[in-house]
Amino acid sequence: MNTNDDEFLKKLISTFKIEAHDHLKNISLSLIELEKYQGDGKKSIVETIHREFHSLKGAARAVNIEEIETICHKIESIFSDIKKEKLFLNEEMFDVFNESVDIMEEIISFPNDNRDISKIIRKIDNVVVVKNSKKKLIEVNNVVAKKTLEIKKLQPLAKSKIDVNLREEYDKKQESVKVSTDKLPDVIRVSKDKLDSLLIQGEEMLYIKLSSNETVKEAKAIKELLDLWKKEKDYNYIKMIENSINSLIKSSENDESTIETMMNKFMEDIKDIMLLPFSYILEMFPKMVRDLSKKMDKKIKFISEGTKVEIDRRILEEIKDPFMHIIRNCVDHGIEKPEERKKLGKNPEGTIKLIITQISGDKVKIQISDDGSGINIDKVKEKAAKNHILAQSEIKNIDDESAKTLIFKSGISTSDIITDISGRGLGLAIVHEKIQNLDGTISIETEADKGTAFNIILPITISTNRGIIVKVSNQEFVVPTDKVEKVIRIKSDEIELIENRAVVVWQEYIIPIFDLKDILQISDSNIEKSSSDIVSILIINFMEQRMALKVDEIVVEQEVLVKRFNKPLKRVKNISGATILGSGRVVPILNVQDLIKSSFKHEDNYFKVNSVSEEKVVEKKSIIVVDDSITSRTLLKNILENYGYQVKTAVDGLQGWRLMKNEKFDLVVTDIEMPVMNGFELTKKIRDDSKISDIPVVLVTSLESKEDKERGIDVGASAYIVKSDFRQSSLLDTIKRLI
Repeated sequence: MNTNDDEFLKKLISTFKIEAHDHLKNISLSLIELEKYQGDGKKSIVETIHREFHSLKGAARAVNIEEIETICHKIESIFSDIKKEKLFLNEEMFDVFNESVDIMEEIISFPNDNRDISKIIRKIDNVVVVKNSKKKLIEVNNVVAKKTLEIKKLQPLAKSKIDVNLREEYDKKQESVKVSTDKLPDVIRVSKDKLDSLLIQGEEMLYIKLSSNETVKEAKAIKELLDLWKKEKDYNYIKMIENSINSLIKSSENDESTIETMMNKFMEDIKDIMLLPFSYILEMFPKMVRDLSKKMDKKIKFISEGTKVEIDRRILEEIKDPFMHIIRNCVDHGIEKPEERKKLGKNPEGTIKLIITQISGDKVKIQISDDGSGINIDKVKEKAAKNHILAQSEIKNIDDESAKTLIFKSGISTSDIITDISGRGLGLAIVHEKIQNLDGTISIETEADKGTAFNIILPITISTNRGIIVKVSNQEFVVPTDKVEKVIRIKSDEIELIENRAVVVWQEYIIPIFDLKDILQISDSNIEKSSSDIVSILIINFMEQRMALKVDEIVVEQEVLVKRFNKPLKRVKNISGATILGSGRVVPILNVQDLIKSSFKHEDNYFKVNSVSEEKVVEKKSIIVVDDSITSRTLLKNILENYGYQVKTAVDGLQGWRLMKNEKFDLVVTDIEMPVMNGFELTKKIRDDSKISDIPVVLVTSLESKEDKERGIDVGASAYIVKSDFRQSSLLDTIKRLI
C-alpha cells in the first residue's frame, strides 16, 4: 500500500470513530428510553435503534472492522423481527444489547486489542424469544451464523478494498466542509487543539492592552513633569513638546480604547465557541445508572432536565467525574432496595434527578437528588470520630448542619463495606475539591427516608485571570483575586489575640494572621521598616481553609496574564507561575494552596504583635455561651477561656435553658436567631424565673435594627453587642462590668 493510501486509511478510520461514537450514543439513549417506555411511540424508538445498528454496520464494513459489523448484523436482524412483531422484547435482551454497546465502544477505543467476541455472540443468539402461543426460546435465524467466530484484528485496508467509489464518497464528504457559510449546519465539529490555541492567542492580547495602559501612564507622567518645568522656566520650545505629548496621549488613549474593544469582543466570541450543552457529558449517565442498579439489585430511574443549558467546555470536562461520583453515591448509599422501599411505603423504583438551571448571566445551578434514605448524620459523626477527623468533644458540640459537610472530608464514608462502587471515603472529597477549584460551591439538603440533594453552583465560563499585586520587602507578588475573600486595613491595636496568637475576626470566622514575608522566607534586614500602625491584610480561602496574609502594601487589582512554569520549574513551592506587567516587569504569582499548607506547618510564621496583655480574671467565673453557629460558639468560648472564665456551650435556647436549671452560671452570652428557642425567648424565661432572674444576659447578634435592640431591652437583656461591630476588648469589658 502506498503512502497516500496509508494516509487516506488513517483519515477514514478517524472519521469512522467520530461517526461510530455518535451511533452508539444514540443507540444507548434509545435503549434506555425503550426499556422504560410504555406508550404507543415504542415503534418509532425500535425503528431508530434498527437504523442506527444498520448504519453502524455499514460504516464498520467500510473500514474492515468485522467484529462490529458482525455484532451489528445480528442485533439488526433481531430488531427487524421485532418491527415485524415476530419477536418481543424482554429484560435479558436489554442487558445483552447494552453489553454489546459497551464491547463495541471498547473495540473502537482500543482497535489493536485482539478481542474475542464469541461470548457476546452466543449471548445475542440465546436471548431471542419467539412470539407464539407457547413463547418458546429459539435461536434467531441469522445468515452469518455459519461464519467462524475467529474474527481478525483490525488490519490496514488492502489496496483492492480502496475502490474508486469509496474514495469518491470520502472526497465528497471532505468537499462538503468547504461549502459557503450559508450552507453550514448550526453545529459543527471544531478541533480541541484549535480552540485551545485560539484561546491562548486571545489571552496573549491582554499583554498588548496592559502595555498600552502603561504607555498612557508614562505619557501623562511626562506631561506632569513638563508642567512643573513650565512654571519654573519659560523656553519657547516647551509649547511644541507639550503639543506633541498631548497628541501622543490622545493617540494612545484611542489605541487603548480600540484594543480593549477588539480584545473584549474577541474573548467573548471565543467564550461562546467554548460553550457546550450539558448533554455533551450527561448522555452516559442513564446507562450508568441502569448498569449499577442492575448490579446492586435495585430499581432506579434517571431523570435529567435542562441539559441544553451551555457551559464552558473546560468546566464541563472537569465536572464530569464529580457528577459521576455523586450519582454513584446516590445509587449505592441513597436509593434503598425494592423490598426495603416497599416497607417504607415508597415506590419500589427509586428516582435520581439531575436538574440544571441557569440562575444568572454567569452562574448555573445543578441539583442532583435522590428519593432514598437520606444521610445518616449520627453515622457520619461516628466515622469522623473513628477516623480522628474530629475530637469527641467536637462531635458532641457539632450541629447537624455542620456535620453534613463532613462527608466531603477524605476518609468519611457511611458505607459499612468497601466495594468497587463506593466505601473508600474518597469520592465526595474529590467532588468538593474539583468544585472548589472551578470556583464553584456545593451544599447538601437531606431528610431521613425522604432523600438527599446536592446543590452545585458553577460559573458558566472560566473568568479572565485577575490578581492583586502586593509588596513585601519591596518585592512584588500577585495573589489570585478569586482566592481572596476580603482585603482589609486595620490598626495594630485592633488585632485580636487568642492563645497569644494574632487573629482577625471576620464574618464569625477566627482567622490566624501570617506574615507573607516569613512564609516566603524573605529577608528584610536592609529594608527600612514602616512606622505606620496600619496593617494591610488579605483574607484568602482555599477549600474552606482560611488565613490572613499580612503584607507591606496592597498595590492594585488588575487583569494578569498567567504564565505557567515548564520543567524544571514546574513545581516551585508557594509559586504557581508568573505574569508580565505592562511595564515589562516579571512578577511571581503565589500558589494559595501551598501558602496555607506551609504556613500552618510552621508556627514561626504567625504574625507577631506588640500588645499589652490584659489582666487575667482572678476569680473563676462560670459563663454559658448559647449559639447555634459552631464558629461563633468556638470564637466566644476561646476568647472567654483565654481570660480565665469557665465556659460551657449550648446549641440553642432550649438546651441552654436546661443547663441553667441544673448548673450555676454567673453570666449568659447568647445569640438571638436560633432554632427551638431564640435568644429573646431564653432571656424572658430567665427573667421570669425567680431563682436565676438576676443572672446578667449579654445578647451577641447580627441583628442591628433599632426595633431588635428595643426588644432586647424589653425582655431584660443586660447588654446588646452587634456582631458586625464585635471587638474582643468590648466584650471582655462588658462582662467585667456585669460580673
